[in-house]
Amino acid sequence: MAHPNGSLDPLPAEALKALTEIEARPKLMLVDPESKDAVGFTHFDSAGSHDNLVTVLMTREDLLQLASQTLVRIKSREDKRSYLGVIVRGPFAEPDAVSASSTMAIGVVSQGKKIAFTFDYHGRAEVEILGEETAGGKLVPPGRRPRPKSPVFLLGEKESAAVLGMAGDLCLGMVSGYDQMEARLNPRDKSILPRHTGIIGTTGGGKSTTVATLIHRAQAAGIATIVFDVEGEYTHVDEPTDHAAMLEALERRGQKAEGVKELHIHHLTGRDSRNPDHDNLHGFSLNFSSLSPYAIAEILNLSEAQQERFHKAYDVTKLLLEDFEIFPRPRSEEDRQRMLDVDELTTGYPQMTLQHLLDVVSAYLYSLSDEGKGEGRSRSRSPSKRKGASEESSDPDEGSDGVFEDPTPRGPRMLSEFGRNVGRVMARVHAQSSKNEISWKALAGKLHQLRRLKIFDVATAPGVDHDSMLTPGRVSVIDLSDTDSPQLNNLVIADILRGLQETQEARYQRASAGGKPVTPVLIILEEAHEFLSASRISQMPVLFEQVARIAKRGRKRWLGLVFVTQLPQHLPNEVLGLLNNFIIHKITDSSVISRMQRTVGSIDAGLWERVSQLAPGQAIVSFSNFTRPLMVAVDPAPVKRQLVD
Repeated sequence: MAHPNGSLDPLPAEALKALTEIEARPKLMLVDPESKDAVGFTHFDSAGSHDNLVTVLMTREDLLQLASQTLVRIKSREDKRSYLGVIVRGPFAEPDAVSASSTMAIGVVSQGKKIAFTFDYHGRAEVEILGEETAGGKLVPPGRRPRPKSPVFLLGEKESAAVLGMAGDLCLGMVSGYDQMEARLNPRDKSILPRHTGIIGTTGGGKSTTVATLIHRAQAAGIATIVFDVEGEYTHVDEPTDHAAMLEALERRGQKAEGVKELHIHHLTGRDSRNPDHDNLHGFSLNFSSLSPYAIAEILNLSEAQQERFHKAYDVTKLLLEDFEIFPRPRSEEDRQRMLDVDELTTGYPQMTLQHLLDVVSAYLYSLSDEGKGEGRSRSRSPSKRKGASEESSDPDEGSDGVFEDPTPRGPRMLSEFGRNVGRVMARVHAQSSKNEISWKALAGKLHQLRRLKIFDVATAPGVDHDSMLTPGRVSVIDLSDTDSPQLNNLVIADILRGLQETQEARYQRASAGGKPVTPVLIILEEAHEFLSASRISQMPVLFEQVARIAKRGRKRWLGLVFVTQLPQHLPNEVLGLLNNFIIHKITDSSVISRMQRTVGSIDAGLWERVSQLAPGQAIVSFSNFTRPLMVAVDPAPVKRQLVD
């Protein structure tokens, strides 16, 4: 207190103590001019801190400038280092004075109707360090962490797009957290689409819309697109969408409804298409000669005994094709070379039909019947018959054209060219005799089931024209909606995949020799779990090896596969291991999320936490050109889809 004479009373002890404490507090440093543009500052590390993650604090005003997935630059002043990072958690709002979980904070907020007072608050966000910036502007793996109180600056969208790798003509949608940034990729970059993609999510999450959008974008980019469509959902994609919600979403994106150009629909002969009036509708059959005998044995689920007899009949059929001069043709060096080049793990024997094989199986059944056994004993007693059955002896019934002719046919009725000389067929069968009539009857039953499908070697419906499917910008939909048989679908998919791979291989070789680019190809397999489930792969290892071979060779030949499934838990690790790109929609099953998280290592834990909460159309997108996986609002499909319940 001041006295009239100017003297002062000493300060009370309590006041002196308070001033002493204030004096002892850390001095606030003046902020340099550059920091006025900072949106936050790095926090101190704690015992719960994680490598590659730093906490950033900001004022309530700056909190509004940041959003999840936005990119920031951290300038560590103490050691003069610069880092780029992305917000992976938050921003969250926290009270300044007390803990958010304190009784006082809870009481103030919950009693908002009665209490006008509230605490001031600040923002907090977790930032994942993408890398350290070098003097030359490159981003390298960080070896250190930013120091505490390093200023954090928001990157503009243009610079952020460059850092995240958002470049190219093919747009998938909008990156969440940004107003204008689009998730883009270069469809002509061999390191992207040919590295194979998985589109995964539960029903209603937006997978089909993503597929339809991808078809539209790929066609516009000049990519040859083939879709294996088990529901016929994409048989109208050449028409603009008329779905009200999709039209509204397109308008919000400033896009218009439009169908793809040059749609061709292929369906199995004898089966209907969901678009039966389409101008470019093609019925097709399968060539039995193009199917690997090992794949057929797997698809028919033959027992070990049945497989042994199947391969015996297959080998005898090959000999008879040469006997009857069907293949290889006499004096044809080209046919001889083709015969030597046949790899029966990937394809069948040229010119062999299902009926040829059935005739041989019928001959074996006849040889095991009482009548056939009696005829066999009769043949064994006749020297001329034994001579006629010898491969190295000339047959007196051989015609001038080299084809065996039997004027008195015996044995079973044969419906192929083999019926011209049943005796010759029986001679081959007796030369490679077999027992166990029960196994032969079971094999015959399964082969007759194949024949009753009426899809093999149909003269009025040729096989698929693989070369035309690979026309730039053409969309080919393989409509399997009327098959009602996963086994039949697997036959079709395996056969067409092999044909496409062989055709693309030849086109790639020609293009390389001529110094020209080859047309990129995108093959989309809907309901991939039906074709490549763990149980099917264990039952059909040869079929899976074919797909794996196509996937591996396709990466270099501009042939990309897209596996679409709502049941990723049925896809084995061998299949997921073929994929480098992922579009993951909502998944609600926590066990499936955990399994996918262990398998797909490129997606961080923060994004996996969001998978179960994704809205329809939202997806976690991870492509090889992206710096990191991102949450994306996939663009609405401008094409018409057949909405399937």
